[in-house]
Amino acid sequence: MSRLAETLANIPLATLSIMIVCCVVYMYQFFVDPPMHHYTMCPRLVIYMSEYYRFITSSLFHGSIMHIGMNMMSTMAIGSSLEKRIGSLAMATTILWGIQLTSSIYTFISWLLYITIGYEHLMNQHSVGFSGVIFQLAVLEANLSPDRTRSVFGFVNVSSKMYPWALLVILQFIMPQISFLGHLSGILIGTMQSHGSLN
Repeated sequence: MSRLAETLANIPLATLSIMIVCCVVYMYQFFVDPPMHHYTMCPRLVIYMSEYYRFITSSLFHGSIMHIGMNMMSTMAIGSSLEKRIGSLAMATTILWGIQLTSSIYTFISWLLYITIGYEHLMNQHSVGFSGVIFQLAVLEANLSPDRTRSVFGFVNVSSKMYPWALLVILQFIMPQISFLGHLSGILIGTMQSHGSLN
C-alpha cells in the first residue's frame, strides 16, 4: 500500500468526504474557471439579493492551490482527531451545520457593524474557503482534547482552549489578507457549540 493510500485510509469518513467534496469543487474551478465572485461570501448580496446559496458555495470554493492545500491539511489533522472522538455521524452533522452557521454569523456581524456604526467594508467584501468551519472544528477539538497546553508554531505554549484564539491572532499577523471575520465566525460557532448553546 502506498503512503498516500495509507494516509487516506486513516482519515475518518466524514472528514474524508468533505475533503473530497472541496477537492472536486476545486477541480471544477481549475478546469472550468468560473467567475469566483458568483460563489464567494458577500453579505450585501446575501441580504439584499437573497443569494443564500453563497452560504454553501463560499465554504467549498477556494482561491488558489495553496489555499485549498493548507485548508485540506488542516481539515485532515483537526477533523480526523475530532471525528475519532465524536463519531462520523456527529462529525458530518457538525460540518453541515458549521457551513451554514459560520456563514450566517459572518453575514450577521457584517450587517450589524453596517447598521450601527456605518462600517460598510465587510458588507461588500468577498471571501471564500473552508477555514471558518476549520476554526469551528478546532474549538471543538481543543475543548475535547486531554492535552492541557499546545504549542503555537513552536514559539509559545497556550492552554488548549485558547489555542484557536491564538491561531486567529497569529495567522492574521502572518497573512493579513485572510478573512479575520470568517475565522472569528468559526470560533464563535465552535464556542457556542462546545458550551451547548446550539443543542
